[in-house]
Amino acid sequence: MTDSRSELPPRGKKILIVDDDPDVIEYLSSFLEDHDYAVRSAQSTNAALAELGRSRPDAILIDILMPGRSGLDLLLNVRRNPEWAEIPVVVITGHDKILEDDCQSYLGSRENIRGPDGVLGKPVDRNTLLSVLRVVAGEKAGE
Repeated sequence: MTDSRSELPPRGKKILIVDDDPDVIEYLSSFLEDHDYAVRSAQSTNAALAELGRSRPDAILIDILMPGRSGLDLLLNVRRNPEWAEIPVVVITGHDKILEDDCQSYLGSRENIRGPDGVLGKPVDRNTLLSVLRVVAGEKAGE
């Protein structure tokens, strides 16, 4: 078994977790912080938009099915905003249809908006999550 810490991005890569379930936020936050990520969180699309206005993350993890404005609405807002459009977005969902088409049927019907940079199912496989974040957050930072 290899030590995954040797493959980690530099300390402080910023991740925004958006999920309406505080237990999911706590689980993902603790795990990512243990792997040297700086984590912010929001429990709604509106709170996430406010957080994005305060601080630009290196990547965003978004739950799709949330009360009120969905995670797909947040993804649309991120992609339409020139300041945020290139932030890598990883969707985390338990919804099989979303997993099957990577959100493209929903997004394609809305101005051909670019989809997420990754889609992971719940429960999240932690090694897969780290691998996806290394790619999307690392490439974004030019590493």
